[in-house]
Amino acid sequence: MDADPRRLIARLAVAVMVADGQITPSEYEALERLDGLGLGPLSDLAEDEIRNATRQPIDLRATCEGLAQATPEAAAVIMSVLAEIAASDRSVSRAELETLHTVAKLLGLNGSDAAHILSAVMSEYGATLCGDDSVRSGDLPPSRPERVSVIRNGDGEAAATAPATEHAELQHAYRVLGIDAATSRAHLDAAYLGLVERYNPVKVAGLGAEFAALAVRKLVEATAAFETVLEAQLETG
Repeated sequence: MDADPRRLIARLAVAVMVADGQITPSEYEALERLDGLGLGPLSDLAEDEIRNATRQPIDLRATCEGLAQATPEAAAVIMSVLAEIAASDRSVSRAELETLHTVAKLLGLNGSDAAHILSAVMSEYGATLCGDDSVRSGDLPPSRPERVSVIRNGDGEAAATAPATEHAELQHAYRVLGIDAATSRAHLDAAYLGLVERYNPVKVAGLGAEFAALAVRKLVEATAAFETVLEAQLETG
């Protein structure tokens, strides 16, 4: 792989961030949190890419081609990272969503897996899909709108609060596993084992050993969701 995969992922993150024409403080904070997950200083790389994006559009296809050696499991980890960036301000625009789906396609991730990842991350952050009439049709959405505003203070932003009710936690667990309340124990086990396979740290080694930290984090989330649903099923008989 010629380019540093961390640089390429930072570039994709910026493409998602600028898709709706503004970069919010929550999105910056999400990048800064990623610095502590084992990939190194992604926020510094993202700052460079933001400056570049204000001058010329990000080429999504060329960037994803730099990650062409990524396994499907590595692509899933990358998509999780990008989805967290988009959902961190609790609102995902249609432009951001289209960019995410385009990146997923270019990375070779199938549509159902991408939709599952996005749904789980949006649930985790309590994010909703907001309308955006500026989205254009076509294979590649614009990676830089006409104007990009960078908002560096918290004015006007709602504070992100995690749902505290047991019902909300169970609903989130369903979304993480890609199942619903009517799912049988056999299908619950199959869904969990599918996530264990998807986020196998060994299978993201092609992007560098540090990516295993992100895969392990997703495995921990999947295990917690499995235990939540299993407990609910045992309680209801």
